[in-house]
Amino acid sequence: MEATLHLREEMRIAALRAYEVKLQSGDGGNISVRVEGSHALLIKSSGCSFRDLDNEENIVMVDFKGNILEGNKAPSREILSHIAIYQSRPDVKAIFHSHSPWSVTAAQLFPNLPNILLPLEMKIGNVPILDADENHANSAFASKVFQLLSANINIKAFIQRRHGLFCMSDSIIQAEHDAELVEDAAQIAVLSALMGK
Repeated sequence: MEATLHLREEMRIAALRAYEVKLQSGDGGNISVRVEGSHALLIKSSGCSFRDLDNEENIVMVDFKGNILEGNKAPSREILSHIAIYQSRPDVKAIFHSHSPWSVTAAQLFPNLPNILLPLEMKIGNVPILDADENHANSAFASKVFQLLSANINIKAFIQRRHGLFCMSDSIIQAEHDAELVEDAAQIAVLSALMGK
């Protein structure tokens, strides 16, 4: 636990910010970070809010098979998706996932998130929409995530239709900032479409 204190603190900061700016409400969404020098990750536990990560018990360490290494709570039920991302993208150090309303709405309207916002184009680039109806907690969905990332090796974000936004970065702080940018771009894209622009 001592060796991961800084990672846990960054998770707490990112989660609280996401909750405050309403990227995620209630107990949904999840975040994780890769533990350097190991085949392990820290992930938000199941059933807790982003606002509750100041409680150390709400962050669990698991290996890449989903086995609990540290902690007494169950990891997020979307652990398989996180593992699939880390296994397909060794460069990814952190994953932010939320059920952000504008991103979910945009995924209903577009095949990819339009690059209507210049900062999105410059900082993140293409944001594909993953059309997968599988339960997002099962291995079939994790396999689709793995396939998407293997086919799009440089993407920093994607949105699963009817579910939510995933951002991947070298830190959880940056992944959360990227999620805010994608959500802003999604809102602009939806409003532009409604205005016929």
